[in-house]
Amino acid sequence: RDPAIKSMVGSSGRQRVQTDVVKNLEIKVPPLAEQEKIGSYFEQLNNLITLHQRKCEQTKQLKKYMLQKMFPQEGTNVPEIRFEGFTDTWEQRKLDEEVEFYSGLTYSPDDVIDSEGTFVLRSSNVKNGEIVKADDVYVSSQIVNSNIVKRGDIIVVVRNGSRALIGKHAQIKEEMPNTVIGAFMTGIRAEQAEFINALLDTPAFDIEVKRNLGATINQITGYMFSKMEFLFPKDKEEQKRIGDCFTEIDNLITLHQQK
Repeated sequence: RDPAIKSMVGSSGRQRVQTDVVKNLEIKVPPLAEQEKIGSYFEQLNNLITLHQRKCEQTKQLKKYMLQKMFPQEGTNVPEIRFEGFTDTWEQRKLDEEVEFYSGLTYSPDDVIDSEGTFVLRSSNVKNGEIVKADDVYVSSQIVNSNIVKRGDIIVVVRNGSRALIGKHAQIKEEMPNTVIGAFMTGIRAEQAEFINALLDTPAFDIEVKRNLGATINQITGYMFSKMEFLFPKDKEEQKRIGDCFTEIDNLITLHQQK
């Protein structure tokens, strides 16, 4: 806020500038021609921001649509849209038949250090399907006795104070040396990790999460998580093609967000 305006705003809870104050406010302005150029410049920036916001939202809607069409809907065993050459019906399988799970690190406040230790990924580091820097925690590497994350792994929130956050997940898309997940997370490692990551974005996963949530504690136990069942393509190549498709869409969403 401009200091000249800030000085004229009262200190009460409801802050406002009176009309007569604004009318009599003196500000420094450049010549008209320069004003027009500055205004035009920022108008172009605002239009560019709006453009990328619109493209980002359109791509998110595309992803939502394709998740509905490229995975079988409830009561069916084939998707509406498939890559050419794949015609087999999908099979119902337990999740633990397709992936490996690993648990997170349990640590105490005494184990936390400022930096230069092992980075612990927690629910705060998962946002909109991406790994982000937020309220980062590092612990002494000497106490680490859990798996180091690998590129391609999927990390899932399985316990949290908010029920809405259970099932929130993200894929590790770059090397993260000396990094583990926290105790309220579960790690997933799979041959077709991109397909599994897309599967966890579908309504079918949301249904399974709600079905398995504890009555009093907002958590999914490792046993509950591993026994979830989903439809899978028989052909691993179809899984790969689907996973690659959604990876491209996710990358496009990230690109527009960054721009």
